[in-house]
Amino acid sequence: MQIQAIRTLMLAVLAVTGLAACAGMRIDTSSSPALDPQSAVAVLALANNTSTPYAGQRVQQQLAALLTAHGVGTLSIEPSAVSGPLPVGNDAQDMNKALAWARAQQARYALTGSVDEWRYKIGLDGQPAVGFTLRLIDLGNGKTVWSGAASASGHSREGLAVLSQHVLDQLVMRLLRKSST
Repeated sequence: MQIQAIRTLMLAVLAVTGLAACAGMRIDTSSSPALDPQSAVAVLALANNTSTPYAGQRVQQQLAALLTAHGVGTLSIEPSAVSGPLPVGNDAQDMNKALAWARAQQARYALTGSVDEWRYKIGLDGQPAVGFTLRLIDLGNGKTVWSGAASASGHSREGLAVLSQHVLDQLVMRLLRKSST
């Protein structure tokens, strides 16, 4: 009887270890600039490079909420000019318009990027998977002062929004030079 209990416990430990191995995250960023906490930031629309409608707008809203939660006081969110769920357009022209909008808001920085993955993986588990790139642009000189890329897959019982928020929070903390908890 005791051997059966030990065997069951060992199988449970192996199962939990196997589930933990399924999830992973990778984040790469440049060095964080010394940002003035009073500087205004414009969160621009993110390119949606996925087949999921409105993924860019979802991530834009999450970024705005996280920046506010981390103490960025003056924040502007670019209104969506998307006419459909999966826009196709002139990226350079769209970026120039977005940067002009950010300057009109008197922002010092513009945060933009792309959503490169936003889905549940196909299979029995249906694990969520997300991937992002972010760029912080100094609107005074037009140069990128920080960039980051992150991707992650979660557990089968985790939602896309939960995984996305966690990964974006890690990126925002690196941007703002905050340690993760």
